[in-house]
Amino acid sequence: MTIKFSDITGGGIPYGNNAGRPANPGIGKLYSNGEEKRLELYTSTGWQNIVSETPGVVSVSGSYLESVGSATLEITGTNFTSGAIASVIGTNGVEITANSTTVNSIVSVSAVFSGLVAANEPYDIKVTNTSNLFGLLPDAVYVNNTPVWQTSAGSLGTFGENVSISVSAIATDDSTITYSLASGSSLPSGLTLNSTTGTISGTLPDIASDTTYTFTINASDGANPVVPRTFSIASNAAPTWVTAAGSLGEFAEQSSISVTLLATDGQTVTYSLASGSSLPTGITLNSSSGVVSGTLPDISVNTTYTFTINASDGINTVPRTFSILSRVVFPIEYLIVGGGGAGGDYFQGGGYNAAGAGGGAGGYLYSGSATSFLNAASIIVGAAGVSTATSNTSGGFASNGGNSTFEALTAIGGGRGGAGNSSVSGNAYTASSGGSGGGGVRPDGGGAFANAGTNTAGQGNAGGYYVSGDGDGGGGGGATAAGTSGGQGSQGGAGYTSSITGTSVVYAAGGGGGKGSSSQGGYSWSGSGGSGVGGNGGPKQANSTGSNASSTSYGSGGGGAGSGANDTSVFSKGGNGAGGVVIIAYPNTFPAATISAGLTYDLPTRSGYRVYRFTAGTGTITI
Repeated sequence: MTIKFSDITGGGIPYGNNAGRPANPGIGKLYSNGEEKRLELYTSTGWQNIVSETPGVVSVSGSYLESVGSATLEITGTNFTSGAIASVIGTNGVEITANSTTVNSIVSVSAVFSGLVAANEPYDIKVTNTSNLFGLLPDAVYVNNTPVWQTSAGSLGTFGENVSISVSAIATDDSTITYSLASGSSLPSGLTLNSTTGTISGTLPDIASDTTYTFTINASDGANPVVPRTFSIASNAAPTWVTAAGSLGEFAEQSSISVTLLATDGQTVTYSLASGSSLPTGITLNSSSGVVSGTLPDISVNTTYTFTINASDGINTVPRTFSILSRVVFPIEYLIVGGGGAGGDYFQGGGYNAAGAGGGAGGYLYSGSATSFLNAASIIVGAAGVSTATSNTSGGFASNGGNSTFEALTAIGGGRGGAGNSSVSGNAYTASSGGSGGGGVRPDGGGAFANAGTNTAGQGNAGGYYVSGDGDGGGGGGATAAGTSGGQGSQGGAGYTSSITGTSVVYAAGGGGGKGSSSQGGYSWSGSGGSGVGGNGGPKQANSTGSNASSTSYGSGGGGAGSGANDTSVFSKGGNGAGGVVIIAYPNTFPAATISAGLTYDLPTRSGYRVYRFTAGTGTITI
C-alpha cells in the first residue's frame, strides 16, 4: 500500500520557512524548513535539526600562557550544536578535552583548557557535536612560553679599563623578546643595552682600582611576566707607570748598565718589548723585574736608542717609551787646579813684629787616560784667594782659594797664609803659619803644594823659628818670629809642570813667607815664591805687600806680607793668589765643544788636539 506524508494523521508534515513553523506544536512534531533546508523536530528545547550536520572549525583566538597554565579559547566555525565538546590534540597524539565548552551560537564556541605544554605544540583544535560528527583545524593552538635565559647568571667577563667591549645576555622564547634594565639597576658609564638583541656594548670607564659592576636585566615577551637575571662585568685597572717616560740615562759605549723600570698594579705586572721595538745589542729586559741590563755595544758616534716597553697585568697593557744615550769613549785629558790662597796680612801689634805667611797652592788633578765624556759636564773655576785688610787695627783677612770642578771631580783651593802677629813682652817667639796646599788639613797651616795626581796636600812647615826652616817646602812658607835667634820666611812649595796646552806651564806653586823684624836684631829674610811663580814674601818695612802670584801660574799662592819695623801704626797686605783653571784636551778628530755662557775660556794651540782652557766662571761644556 502506498503511504504519503500528506496522509499522515494530523494533515501530514507541515513545511515552510522559519516564520511558518507551527505555533505551540507538540513535542515530536516534524517540520520541513525550506529556509534552513532541513527537517526539524520540535523538542523541549525548541526546533532542532533532525539530522545533525558536520561542524566546521574555521579559526581560534586567545593566548595560552605557559606562566598562567590555562586559557579560554574562542572558536569560530559552522554547525555548532548544543552539547558540542571542544578538545585539542597534541603532536604526541593525546587528545585533551576542554575543562568546559560553551556553545555561544551555531558559529561560536568558548572553551577553557589547561594542562597544555609547549613540548606538544602545535595543537589541533576539534569540536564534536552530540551526533559525534566533528570539525578539526590542524596546528591551531600554541603555548606562549615564558622567556628562558640562555646566558648564565653571574660574570659576563673581565676586561681592562678604557676598552671597547661587546657581550650579550640572551633569552629564548616562541615570540619576540625585549630586554631592559630592572628598576634600580644601571650599567657602567659608557655602556648601553640593546633592547632587541640583549647586547651590552660600549667603552668601559677609566678607573683607579679594580671594579665589579653588577646589574639586573629583564627579558619579556610582552605576555608572560618578565624574567629577571643578574649579571656582572669586572673591569681591571691598568698598571700605572712609576718610571717617567724618556731618558733612562747616558752611558759610555761598551759599559755595563742596569736600569730598573717600574709599574704598579693590584695584579702581578710583567714587562715586554712592544711590537717593532728593540733594545741595543747586548741589552736585555727582565720580564718579571723590569730590569734593563747588559753591556752596550761599540759605537763610532753618539747614539740614542729609543724603545717602547709594555707593562701588563694580564688584561691591560700600558706602553711607555724610553731611551738610552750611549756616548763614544775617547781619550780626553784634563787638568783641574783649585784657586791659590792669599798670603797672610800683617796688622799692628806691639813690641815684636812677625810677618804674614805665604798662601797655599791649589790642589790639582790630572788624567791623560781615555775617559767617557757624557753630554753636558759642569765646570766651576775656583777663584783666587785675596787679601782684604784695610786698616792697622785689623788683619787676617786673607781668603782661601776656591775649589775647581769638572763633572764629579774637584780640586780643592789653596789655604790662606797665617796673619802676621806680635806678642807682648815675655812671649817673643810667636810665628805665623804658611797656608796649606789644596786639600790640606788646616786653613792656616803650613802646607805643601798638592801631591801630583791627587787631591790631597802635603803638610809644610809651620813657620821659620830658625834658619833651618828655610826651604823646607810648603804651600806657603812660614813668616819669621822676633827673637834672638832670628828667622826667615820659608820658600813656597814647588808647583806642578804640565804641557797639556802644548806649552810647558807651572801650576799650583806655593807663596813665600813675608820678612819680619825684631827689636833685638837677628835674621830678617823674606821667602821666595815656589817655582818662581808663586808670590814672594813682602820686605821688612811699613806698608809692605807680599807679591801676587803670577797670573799665568794658575792655582799658585800669594806671598805673605812683610812687617813694619816695630811700627805700631801701619799694616801690610799679603799678595793675592792666582785663580784656578780647568783644562781639557782631546784629539781633533772628535767634534768641537759647545760652551755655555758664564765661562771664560781660550783655545791654546796644541798639534792634533782641541784644547779648552777655562779661567773663570761657571757653566757647562758639551761635546
